[in-house]
Amino acid sequence: MKGYIFFPVLFFLLINISCTSDGLKEDFSDIPDWDYSNVVTDEPSGNQDDNDSEETPDNSNSTDPADENISTGDQEETTDDGGTIQGCGNEKVEYEERCDSTVPLTCSSLNPNMSGVTYCMNNCQGYDMQSCGRSDKSWGLLNLRFLSNFILDEAKIGDYSYFSKGALPYAAFNGVYGDTVTIFPTIGENVSFAVTNNYKGTLGGNKRQLTIKQNAVAGGIGYPRHELEFSPGTISKGSEYRINAVTIFDLADNLLKLVRYRLIEKKDGVECIMGIGYSGTVYINNIVPDNADLFDGGIIEVVANNVDFFHPSEFPGLDEENPEVPAEILKYPVCDK
Repeated sequence: MKGYIFFPVLFFLLINISCTSDGLKEDFSDIPDWDYSNVVTDEPSGNQDDNDSEETPDNSNSTDPADENISTGDQEETTDDGGTIQGCGNEKVEYEERCDSTVPLTCSSLNPNMSGVTYCMNNCQGYDMQSCGRSDKSWGLLNLRFLSNFILDEAKIGDYSYFSKGALPYAAFNGVYGDTVTIFPTIGENVSFAVTNNYKGTLGGNKRQLTIKQNAVAGGIGYPRHELEFSPGTISKGSEYRINAVTIFDLADNLLKLVRYRLIEKKDGVECIMGIGYSGTVYINNIVPDNADLFDGGIIEVVANNVDFFHPSEFPGLDEENPEVPAEILKYPVCDK
């Protein structure tokens, strides 16, 4: 009798196992260990899902450093022969776009001390600042919007295949400067990126220091060239850095959360300082990894719209006994106005 009971039970168990075996015996051994250092998580387009591609560009022309590793849904974010980013004109600001709208924008929306009305350029790489002016007495004014899914190591940016991972064909810096108004960006190519390098701190240890650059020698063309240099050390999401041109970072490293802005021109074949930041703040919208030393990869998004700057010879608030900006802060000779 026991045998008659045993066989129906065994048959039922075999049927049940065969129906669920696909779920019970799924093999996870072939799933790769993904590298999340090159993933954009907070993009407006919301479809950053092709980061497993490691192809490098065939074209070595450094004036078009489009990121080969990013796609936005079915729309590939690269530049065409005319320098216009694909997707420009769809009224959505996406990766590698500085703006995307035909609606006029007051210049004061970019910086409260600017006057006039501006438009997004046809290539979506920046604002056409030609109609903007200054409503205060500073030498220059700027706004900044920078987003990159890959932070570069300055020691490697001479390699174009590496540089292209984080170089963006748009103007992160927009503004005006000069006794007679000079506009930036100029209409044309602009290359912006974030880079880190080693910095020796006050206690002798090495830290990483972040700088955001535009029109760099390795991938950009033309001047003015822009640098936004953060105090060394870790950076955290939500931090606000204060523009300061004269405080030596060595005094407190990044405890004061300072950042320097430099406007660099080229005169007689030599790079020189045309302006240094005086006041304003730079806000860290996003950074990955958070509160860690920054090496290859990572994500950064920063904004600022209230930065003003002066020519070094007219920089306000300097010590009357030593009315010059320290050479170690300028890093370059001073341009003639």
